[in-house]
Amino acid sequence: MAIGWNEPAIWGRVLRRRIMRRVLGSIFVLTLLVAAGYSQTFRGAINGTVNDPSGAMVSGANVKATNIATSVTLTTTTTSDGQFSFQDLPLGSYRIAVSAGGFNAATVENVPVTAGSVYTLPVKLKVGTSTTSVEVSAEALTLDTTTVQQNNVIPTEQVQNLPMNGRDFTQFTATTPGYAGYSGAQAFGSLNGTRANQMNWQIDGVDNNDFWHNLAAVNQGGVSGIAGTLMPLDAIDEFGAQTQSNAEAGRNAGGVINVVLKSGSNQIHGSVYYFNRNTALGKPTAFFNPSTLPPGAPTNKPPLRNENYGFSLGGPIIKDKTFWFLSFEKQKYTIALSGLNTEPSPAYQNLALSLLQADGIPESPISQALMANLWPSLINQLPAQPSNYFATSPSTGYSYNGVIKLDHNFNDKNHLSARWFGGQGSQTAPTGGSAALATASSNLPFYFEKAPIHVFNYAVTLNSVLSNRMTNQLLVGVNYFNQVFRDAVASYDTHTNAQLFLSPDTPVTPKFFGSPNLRITGFEQVGLTPPEGRNDITGMIADVVSYNTGKHQLRFGGEYRQAHLNEFYFFHSLGKFIFSGAQGPWNIGTATSPVCAVADSNVCSLADFLAGFVDNSAINVGNAERKIVVNALDFFGSDSWQVTPRLNINLGLRWDYFGPLHNGSKDIAIFVPGRGIQIQGAGLDGIFHKNLKNFSPRLGFAYQPTSRGDLVVRGGFGIYFDQVNVNPFMDVRPPNNADGVQDNPAGPHPVSIYTQTSLPAVGQSCATFPTCYTWQPNQYTFAPVQLCPSGNVAIDPTCGNSVFAAYSVNQNFHTAYFYNYNLNVEKSFGNGMAVWQVGYVGSEGRRLTVLRDINQKVPDPAVPGNFIYPFFGQYPNFGAINQLNSIGTSNYNALQTTLRTRAWHGVSSQFGYTWAHNLDEITAYRGVIPFDSYNLKADYGNSDFDQRHTFTGTLSWDIPGSTRGPKALTHGWNVSTALAFHGGQPDDQVRPGVDLIGDPFGGVSHSFVKSATFTGVQWINPTAFATPDTATCAPVTSDGRCYGTLRRNQIHGPGYKDVDLGISKSFLITERFKAQFKAEMFNLFNNINLSSGPGAFGLGPGGSGQVTDTIGDFNGAPGIGPGEAFSTVLSLRITF
Repeated sequence: MAIGWNEPAIWGRVLRRRIMRRVLGSIFVLTLLVAAGYSQTFRGAINGTVNDPSGAMVSGANVKATNIATSVTLTTTTTSDGQFSFQDLPLGSYRIAVSAGGFNAATVENVPVTAGSVYTLPVKLKVGTSTTSVEVSAEALTLDTTTVQQNNVIPTEQVQNLPMNGRDFTQFTATTPGYAGYSGAQAFGSLNGTRANQMNWQIDGVDNNDFWHNLAAVNQGGVSGIAGTLMPLDAIDEFGAQTQSNAEAGRNAGGVINVVLKSGSNQIHGSVYYFNRNTALGKPTAFFNPSTLPPGAPTNKPPLRNENYGFSLGGPIIKDKTFWFLSFEKQKYTIALSGLNTEPSPAYQNLALSLLQADGIPESPISQALMANLWPSLINQLPAQPSNYFATSPSTGYSYNGVIKLDHNFNDKNHLSARWFGGQGSQTAPTGGSAALATASSNLPFYFEKAPIHVFNYAVTLNSVLSNRMTNQLLVGVNYFNQVFRDAVASYDTHTNAQLFLSPDTPVTPKFFGSPNLRITGFEQVGLTPPEGRNDITGMIADVVSYNTGKHQLRFGGEYRQAHLNEFYFFHSLGKFIFSGAQGPWNIGTATSPVCAVADSNVCSLADFLAGFVDNSAINVGNAERKIVVNALDFFGSDSWQVTPRLNINLGLRWDYFGPLHNGSKDIAIFVPGRGIQIQGAGLDGIFHKNLKNFSPRLGFAYQPTSRGDLVVRGGFGIYFDQVNVNPFMDVRPPNNADGVQDNPAGPHPVSIYTQTSLPAVGQSCATFPTCYTWQPNQYTFAPVQLCPSGNVAIDPTCGNSVFAAYSVNQNFHTAYFYNYNLNVEKSFGNGMAVWQVGYVGSEGRRLTVLRDINQKVPDPAVPGNFIYPFFGQYPNFGAINQLNSIGTSNYNALQTTLRTRAWHGVSSQFGYTWAHNLDEITAYRGVIPFDSYNLKADYGNSDFDQRHTFTGTLSWDIPGSTRGPKALTHGWNVSTALAFHGGQPDDQVRPGVDLIGDPFGGVSHSFVKSATFTGVQWINPTAFATPDTATCAPVTSDGRCYGTLRRNQIHGPGYKDVDLGISKSFLITERFKAQFKAEMFNLFNNINLSSGPGAFGLGPGGSGQVTDTIGDFNGAPGIGPGEAFSTVLSLRITF
């Protein structure tokens, strides 16, 4: 089905209906066959022991757990060893009541239950009558003595109180020990040495992964690094990040990022709020330099405005039985952008036309029509000089987001919860240039990228008490993600109106209207975003059984997921045309070293365009849309064995199956060495062999050296398999055109990637040279799609003389996995008011995905200095052949320490420090191939996320009220802060092939400079680098490049310092209603946080070595991303 560009919402509904039928059918079959189980608990647990005054275990004691908010009660009895357990509890505070014959009853109030954590509660009964009850309050923090996972939990109070840029929950991930990278939208960073897309995102335990990238679906950035949809913070009960987990944890090796949403209770509760951020209460970016602006440009601060408003509301339908909860939030923002660029104004066109007229060359009617229609009228009055255009068009975005949740207690043994999240919005912003992904940016609003987005997430959970010792949780969920990308203005039909015929196989439909990518050297590009987008939907069913017997707490289960993805990335489908100024007679140099006949070389480039003299061009022709299905299944079993009262051993085994992507359309084509291009489902069973041996043993222990229970030594080891995302198979965008299985020249929907180059002879031009490349009206510029499954014209005459790029997946492709291990010590202080933990955390990655060119040119043994394709003899029509392999490795070692307090004199806080070193061959999962595909280990070095030192902190303090002064002024104050300090990430923009010949930081002060000619920081000394001498080195690439002495990722970029502060004052309106006024100040000390990471500064010979951007703007979140210039958010929030 072809998707019209105005049809994403319609297609989304059709797709959801189709896939929901399949998902529900799969759920029915699976429920009949297995008691499967989910991978990670999104709820919490209470474990404990019951002792008599002598310390002996009390068996058969009755234990009752009551949720204080809803009055829902669960009961159990202690085992023969006096142990009890309540598993999979909804979050909240609980009352634990224990009674046994011959003893006084005991009640413990306010026992907190947090996601993925076990609250350990020892209860000591006193001899007496059961009618007498002893009541105590639970400690705010306890040591978990029965599990091995590392948990970072942000409870609801801190979720609300902490200053949070853009109200984006994914930024909490950066507070997790072991996190490295930028803390902006979708937390694109590393956890404990894993890749950025190796985290498992969940909402209430349900899959929240966009399977295309394996990044968070809800709160994923759109065009920019600002969240495209938002989970309302007022709907979040708790944020949690689990790493180094037991056998229940799976799907991804880095950890589980889960948000648990609020529920209704017996009392109506809710909030109404408004947050406002604007220019008046902030500072402009340090790179805003009025002295560099052209005359007449505004010199005041660029406008910035961000608004969030919404509500939350919950309560009972039937008291103690049925509850409801609603939440809604809208975000709307406008961020002023500014930049200087050069546009082909009419004044410039007149200069170029004068060159054509001087040589008697007519203006191309195609160029004339494109120039009149593809550039906005705002260029009409610009002068004919470089940097003639000062852009002021803003980046804009909005989203509408809502949550509905229902909870029902059928009886004291069966509890049902159903929840829906829906978010939709749109963003319009410059795309942001990326050399790795072959994208560019534009200051023209016509060519901003527009990205509407729709995200839905559903969950139904049934908890059942099967007996006093056995419980069961069944979870069914669906996650849906839809996003499309296009130029902001894409309505012009170049085929009909400009007679620019691309290819007979390029559709002439509204979906393919818009500008081709026109690159006139010296001028700003137009036509940056062809039709692109995807729908992906994942359905899942999960079930877990918990059984408590003697000294053992057993859990068994598994999970089944089925993902459907429809992707339509028509990369370069509208063509790319470059006009360099080298083709016309106005070039008085050579084609490879052009020299313009006039002083301003832009005039010659524009003259080439107006004459239609194309330097080179490229296009992808054919139907690149693919619909694929991926199945996944896992089972696990675990035993928490309380060997002695002070020693717990956690044993587990997990099995994961991640199936290869497939479909029934038989249009997934891959290159197989020795067989040519094969079609999945028609001669090839799967694009790689199934992996059925993914067994993951897990082992951990928790030991209490003393009987006081305030010290625990904990350690663990496990193997963690990682499900690969989809786009490394489909749309990789490497630098050599072998893009993915969707672009192979075979199958029912082949794609041909064409390039054309024009190089006239010395002294000649396209005006007289017969083989020159000039586009002509009403003539196809490119050929139709060509089939070339064999890669050999002798076998398939349709191959012609073309050289095709091909894509391959190694038939022995394996699932990536990590060895994760840790050893730490945890100590509590002050009756659980504070907990300190310090320890070692390590990981080793194996079989990580790596893309390499298996047809990379090698030296020709017959002709010295010549390079040939290794597969040329068998496949003469194939050039680059990229193959996806599972051969990468990584290594991570870290010292991690945290200090947590909870309600200690009104202070709840967490401070963490990590020292770490992370190494690998390739970090990025897309857009990168090794420098030498035959020598991957030569690229082994610092990871892109090698961030050595990281300190983070969060603190919320409810200031005690004073007895002096009016109570309305001296009570109700809260101060909260979020701190982040860390070192920089490496920059490896040029990869290997560079010699380090001096001190890269020699003579560099790292001072920020703002002048009329340069604004930024000279980070490295560019004279410290040189290109290796090919006369004394062995070239490894066909263009003669050698390995140099500069190691991969050897040089790190700027560090990061940020202090955010929130101050709030609450007033009682009535006994139940409270108003809170709050001021949040981001980057309180206005530190200049420079861009860091791959591409952040010009590295290597010819590079500037300069940093000219902030970290927020570099990551697509100018002004409102973490670490951006000082700004203030004012808010009013009414709670009841």
